[in-house]
Amino acid sequence: MKKKNDKLLKELSNIFEKKNLSENDRLSDLENFDSIIILQIMNLAKTQYKKNITGIKIAKCKKITEIINLII
Repeated sequence: MKKKNDKLLKELSNIFEKKNLSENDRLSDLENFDSIIILQIMNLAKTQYKKNITGIKIAKCKKITEIINLII
């Protein structure tokens, strides 16, 4: 499970364009958390993890770890 989290965290780091993204990072602290990022996360979940997640669910997340829990 940890290995899958690491892979997803790396993919999220690419989406957020932040090198040292941590599971505990608050989304409100990330300057580019917007609708484009939400669409990219939805696409990642669907194509890589076969999960359909709504933008509303992603927007309600407060931390990176909550996004990871939605996807895995």
